[in-house]
Amino acid sequence: MAQQSASPPADTADAVSNAVVTPAASLFIREILEKALTNPAGMAPRWAADAWALLANVLMNDYLNWWNYAGLEELRKADDAAHNALALNSKLAFAHHAKGMVYRAGREHKAALRAFKTARRCDSGFARGHAQFGNQKVLLGRESEAHDPISKARNVAPRHPATGYFDWADGRAYFQEQDWPNAIKLLKMSVGELPTVWYNHCYLAAAQNSSPNAADNSDAPKTMNAFISRFGRPVLARAVASLQDNPADPQSVRDARQRVLKFIQQF
Repeated sequence: MAQQSASPPADTADAVSNAVVTPAASLFIREILEKALTNPAGMAPRWAADAWALLANVLMNDYLNWWNYAGLEELRKADDAAHNALALNSKLAFAHHAKGMVYRAGREHKAALRAFKTARRCDSGFARGHAQFGNQKVLLGRESEAHDPISKARNVAPRHPATGYFDWADGRAYFQEQDWPNAIKLLKMSVGELPTVWYNHCYLAAAQNSSPNAADNSDAPKTMNAFISRFGRPVLARAVASLQDNPADPQSVRDARQRVLKFIQQF
């Protein structure tokens, strides 16, 4: 598995928030939770569901972002943790969010959408639930329906530490709509807020290359060179492999991935 090693400076006083942005903080929280949950005698029962849900989400961050060598074992552990959380509290929004991520990883996209919808219903103030509901609409080829729930996420929590994911989802929706100015704007914001994931960089470069604006075109190779400098060629090779066409995907998703693939393969 590709390892994400470079991390931007983190606020060491806020490891939980940093866990959604940096691999090192994600691993730190994950290890603490795993140790605590293997010996739960000292944990207050009222926190057990929350701890399992947080572990499930951190594991899914690692798996989906290619952090900390996370693979199928971590995916299995995340699924188990989400089930444990829901067994203790069936209305815990964060647990339904984690379950949605597990479904997404298994390409069960309609089940993922239902899980994120449930997360929103359980807690209307849960910004990540709104954002991932919108993101899931993008994966289902319903990109025009994605902007409103993502906007809701921003309104609920304008300074959320996961804002980079919100802007990524919104930018990808615009990318699939071939609205290049808005795609570039949002994806640039995402890269600035969330520089530790591969996908926003690759989609940004492809959007810049697709733009009718010559200045954007000249920025596209710069974005890819910065990507290679940060992540290395093994991550580029894995990105190329992950973007291979899947006939089961909606056409707008397939077209977008092929556009990204065609461009990044040149590097």
